[in-house]
Amino acid sequence: MILPYLLLLAASLSASGPAGDADPRARDRLADLAAKAPAALRAPIMTVVDKPQASPSGNAHDYVSFARYYWPDPGKPDGLPYVSRDGHHNEEQVARGDHRRLWSFAENVEALAAAWHTHRDAAAARRAGEWLRAWFIAPATRMNPNLDYAQIRLGHGGNRGSKSGVIDARCLSQVIHALLLLRGSPAFSADEEAVIRTWFKDYLDWLTTAANARDEHAAKNNHGSWFLAQVIPIARYTGRGDLARRFCEEDRARIASQINSDGSQPEEMRRADALSYSAFNLEAQFQIARLAEDCGIDLWNYTAPTGASLRRALEYVRPYNTRPETWPANQNARLEPGFLDPLLAEAKAVWPDFAAADGR
Repeated sequence: MILPYLLLLAASLSASGPAGDADPRARDRLADLAAKAPAALRAPIMTVVDKPQASPSGNAHDYVSFARYYWPDPGKPDGLPYVSRDGHHNEEQVARGDHRRLWSFAENVEALAAAWHTHRDAAAARRAGEWLRAWFIAPATRMNPNLDYAQIRLGHGGNRGSKSGVIDARCLSQVIHALLLLRGSPAFSADEEAVIRTWFKDYLDWLTTAANARDEHAAKNNHGSWFLAQVIPIARYTGRGDLARRFCEEDRARIASQINSDGSQPEEMRRADALSYSAFNLEAQFQIARLAEDCGIDLWNYTAPTGASLRRALEYVRPYNTRPETWPANQNARLEPGFLDPLLAEAKAVWPDFAAADGR
């Protein structure tokens, strides 16, 4: 769960200064991230060109991933087309693509940036710059700014990516947070950041025009929420505050459609791991609410005409935080007690009476 990071990103994108300068929770999170910098300094840089097999597009610079819940059809000699088995992770397929490399990049560069911001660790900043140049600038290794081949479902659509693949890159907002923390550091020059910003402008254009991205934007479940959580900070970083605000405002309708009056989330409840996905969608929604708050839009206290609200959705799943095994609906994967703790901590900071209602 990456939710605590949203405290940092929202503060970084605001006019008030770098994240961690005011909010004690953000300072604590920065310290936790900075503690990971020694490992990040040792981590080898890997990019999309290091995928173990040729890209379906013939271009190694294209990001490629494979749908994690799709498996060979046992009734077909070649297994094609692959069939969906919700909740069953095809890790062998995932390992064939770039997903882990992208997330390693995001997590390592953010930890290194935190070490610079917290301790003025110049070595960490320079290593972060090497990661950023590898992914966004260097002609030999940079990623093309699209997700045309994300979450391929073998045998479907000529092995092009699917709309669901857009969610793979939600970690890029962590990279934006790193970029903001690294300003004034030896990580990159102003000219190099301009190239990186152009990469994100091109990617934002893809997010707002490509068919897969448009379909993902329209998704009714957590995928639509994570689209907003990804595109809002990218829009702000690239100077499109108007677009960011528009996306924040549209989330009111999404809250109304995603959450029932009792707080249940019907699109997530039908999943094989309904409790996990209910929390996962709330993680995205909380991230949007934090970013919207910085745009002057209050989603935390928004209640739809139907009675739907973020608070009500969290209250619906809160009883299962200490004993997730008592969840009455589908949940194949085992959840550890306390899996909702980051969401609950955020809620208690946002709603003053939430702690008393929680009994703790």
